[in-house]
Amino acid sequence: MRDSSYSATLAPVSGMPSAEYRPAIDGLRAVAVLAVFLFHLNRRLLPGGFVGVDIFFVLSGYLITSIILRDCERKKFSFGRFYQRRIARLLAVFFTVALATLIGALFIYSNQDLASAGAGLSAAAASVANFKYMLQGNYFVLSPDAQPFLHCWSLSVEEQFYMLFPSAFLLLYLNANKCRTHVLTALCAVSLLSCLVMTYMRPQWAFFLLPARAWELLTGSILATVNRNKPTKRKLLASWPLIGLGLIVLSFFVISEGSAFPGYLAILPVAGTASFLVPYDISRSFAERLLSWGPLVLVGRMSYSLYLWHWPVFSLVDYRFCLASPLVRLILKVLVSVGATVACFFFIEGPSRQFFNHPNRRRLAFAFLGCSLVILVPLGIVIRRANYINAEMSDIPKGGLAFNQAATNGSIVLMGDSNGSMYGKMVKSLANELSLRLNVISVAAGDPLPRSSGQHPSLWLESVAVVRREKPDFLLFVCNWEGKLRDDRGRLGLALKELKQIAHIVILVTQPPELPRLASREGMREGIRPPFTEDSGERAVRVDVNRFVKSFQADNVVVIDTEPLFSNEVGVIRFADKDGGPLYQDGDHLSTIGANLVKGELIKAMIKYKPALLGESGNR
Repeated sequence: MRDSSYSATLAPVSGMPSAEYRPAIDGLRAVAVLAVFLFHLNRRLLPGGFVGVDIFFVLSGYLITSIILRDCERKKFSFGRFYQRRIARLLAVFFTVALATLIGALFIYSNQDLASAGAGLSAAAASVANFKYMLQGNYFVLSPDAQPFLHCWSLSVEEQFYMLFPSAFLLLYLNANKCRTHVLTALCAVSLLSCLVMTYMRPQWAFFLLPARAWELLTGSILATVNRNKPTKRKLLASWPLIGLGLIVLSFFVISEGSAFPGYLAILPVAGTASFLVPYDISRSFAERLLSWGPLVLVGRMSYSLYLWHWPVFSLVDYRFCLASPLVRLILKVLVSVGATVACFFFIEGPSRQFFNHPNRRRLAFAFLGCSLVILVPLGIVIRRANYINAEMSDIPKGGLAFNQAATNGSIVLMGDSNGSMYGKMVKSLANELSLRLNVISVAAGDPLPRSSGQHPSLWLESVAVVRREKPDFLLFVCNWEGKLRDDRGRLGLALKELKQIAHIVILVTQPPELPRLASREGMREGIRPPFTEDSGERAVRVDVNRFVKSFQADNVVVIDTEPLFSNEVGVIRFADKDGGPLYQDGDHLSTIGANLVKGELIKAMIKYKPALLGESGNR
């Protein structure tokens, strides 16, 4: 969500005549951002508060089109000037919040969640966050406390709109100005239709993608072209702004996260916002006077900073203080986000806008944009790769992820699915300690086992090719055995028959106990506390498949049993280490802390079969 008009916030800074400044638009911004704030603070407070984003989409389309149209009519439109204003208005705050969030995540998050935050930062900085989160899942069920850049999906949608709309509108203005409203209406109708269809067929696409959201922005654009005419004083339109405000408030309560959204439901807040923006003599509107209330206008002016700050603050507080009382977390969230917003607005947003908006500093503004992209996008990628060692399918033909290739004490290959990748950072550390070359070919959500039918997954074929080429001293092979062997247990035997002829030692690791569904940070915020025990049915299945895996222990096949490391004799799961560090990333994946518990057993097994490693590992 963007605070998209430089003109409707600080008119003196932008240079727009104060007569064109409309305080009620800032008031409506305040309504939108406070609705989102309350929804994220506690979804029960305002079930449909997330539609504040839709209100902002309409306002963005309205204000951006007004700016472009005004400049076109004055024959002063310039793409350079347009984007300079966007940079001046938005970038410094985003850069500040992004770095502050990353620093907070560095101290608070687990390695895996820090890696996820890095990926989110890169996507947000490159304005493709909507694509990233669309591929991850449903907005309303994505782990909120581990996705501090999740709210940037809406900024990415608007940024994509900003990239396309100005040139399209200018082309329309120059060649078909008399029918511009009709063309925009047609485009709006097509987008709305695509939204309705996608909400039914691909709801995540409808929620995150510009084609399904453009109709909301275009609704504002249409109203901007209409509002260039002299406002009418017809009594028929006198009540529309108040009706629009009523529709907006109604949408906060009748729409909920369980609804098929956006779809036809998004029409309600969009129609409400559009009704508020109709070309009526605003001086006679009660809604206009209501939303022009000073404190509300001030919040609206700070809405961009508030929107950017609130979500990462909420995420980090919930993550770090999941055992604290709801009241403590609520107070922390409000105080930190409001404090950061006020400081950012007065000391960063205002001054940076004034500085970079100067006509003589256009090159400097674009240089700032370039530097921000050069810093933030690679920084996020580096953090992602350093904290979650997981190969992509495209990496496997090249040998996967290669580390420590100058080492001379042998080699190790990590192969598997996400259960293999959860050991990636630990194995990388181990390879450094023992002076081993490392190739990681584990792929999250991959299938690295052959099939009895002969129709082998491509990951298996490519992984075997890497192992055959590397001929490693140690092949660490880890999977979600329960899932991979559910329908065909013969798959593991087929794999080992081939792998143990290539690698000197194959090391299998059994599945650790699975946490119950409620044993999560969200569950603990709701009052759930250790000790946790595994569901008896799930435990029986897991123990049985682990017993099967252990049956392959042989001369050059070693099996490390994780059961004693993560549960006691009565089945109580070890949830944290002695310092309180969580051993689990989620229900069935270990954190880096948990993976490090397996490290000692792994080293023992490796040294047993290659005693020379003891000399390379110092005093171990």
